[in-house]
Amino acid sequence: MSAAGTGQTLTATPLYEYTHHNRAVKDAARKCIYAGKEERHQHYKKLLQLTRKSRKVLIEATVTLANARQQGQCLLADDADKWQADVDHLLPLVDAIVSQTERRVFKGEKVPAQEKVVSLYEPHTDIIVKDRRQVQYGHKLNLVQGKSRLILDLVIEEGNPADSDQFIPMMERQKRNLWSCTSPDKR
Repeated sequence: MSAAGTGQTLTATPLYEYTHHNRAVKDAARKCIYAGKEERHQHYKKLLQLTRKSRKVLIEATVTLANARQQGQCLLADDADKWQADVDHLLPLVDAIVSQTERRVFKGEKVPAQEKVVSLYEPHTDIIVKDRRQVQYGHKLNLVQGKSRLILDLVIEEGNPADSDQFIPMMERQKRNLWSCTSPDKR
């Protein structure tokens, strides 16, 4: 097969071959959860080792892809651009996760919640804790609903502010909303 208009012959040979470590990573992650403290360190070391290995391979793949593009061996430039953008977005998050794991597991530091990355694909996810209940991940919402259960207002909070600190601001917000909706002669 020849590349469009260039006279080059293309082969079906991939530019880069990669052996994924999905099974080994899942196994190490599962063992981190269920192992005792001493064994947990060993499994976290394995998990970080696999992460660093995958990160290194990913960086090598970006170099290979860049070289292939320069030589005109990449037909799907848009896909390559999207892939590179994903890599550029994910690498700093992976680095942050490795760092927080080393700090928390091996150095015994308590990593502040605002420094933690709990999701590669939604790095803005917050850690939400209410009293001593189970930790949840996502975003804290403040909803105001009317008598008919129609939602009148919604505020998506950053972080995990105390519910009691949000009550007065939400009431003030409702007053402003109510006043802005009524006509001047009814005030």
